[in-house]
Amino acid sequence: MVRSVAKRQFGVSTRLYRHQRLSREHLAEIAAHGFETVEVVADRTHVDFHNPAVVADLQQWLAEARLELHGVDVPIGTAPEDADQALFMARRLPMRVLVLHAGKPRGAAREVERLAGFASPLGVRIAVDSSSDSMTPAGSLVHFVETLDVAAGVCLDFAHAQRGGDLVDTIETVSEHLITTHVPVDSAIDWLSALTAVQKVGYEGPFVFDIVGRVAAKETLQRARKVRERMERMLVTE
Repeated sequence: MVRSVAKRQFGVSTRLYRHQRLSREHLAEIAAHGFETVEVVADRTHVDFHNPAVVADLQQWLAEARLELHGVDVPIGTAPEDADQALFMARRLPMRVLVLHAGKPRGAAREVERLAGFASPLGVRIAVDSSSDSMTPAGSLVHFVETLDVAAGVCLDFAHAQRGGDLVDTIETVSEHLITTHVPVDSAIDWLSALTAVQKVGYEGPFVFDIVGRVAAKETLQRARKVRERMERMLVTE
């Protein structure tokens, strides 16, 4: 069994509700299934982060649900001004990461470096999503991060890495830069091997279920909770 020194946080991305306006009820539903943290998708039809009143509502709903805001996920193709405003939610809502889906490396480097200038004073780290088409294989992503003029990290998408080949090898490849994760509900992942690798490289952040809502959210969250329980059985606190 994998040994863990502290209780691991598990979270859910609001991608589960992306085609709806995010509401108090959505966050309450996530919390009711035992999750501690959320990652919000920066889509203005989902959360109008340009509107201070909406950000204030989100702050209140998170507090009511006793959820932390782990981070914000910026989809590829998001306009720079929208990415900025999504990041600026951290002025009111403490968060740890801004996950960026990168385009072509040169343009992506400029965008990461630009956003990092705003993120650092807010205590936010930029994480490049490993599922970005231009960032595969994992070695290319590591090279990209290491050649930036600013500090940035990696958001490892477990499902994407599993489809691409050896997940354990990918975890080891990105290990020095791993700052957050996206994990699936339905997959053929060998969780014991993956979690052993995660512990070996010293990753202590949350596991965020990044789920597309193809069935009822309640059913999906129930499945996610079962996967979490299976993972927790492998992460035994010393």
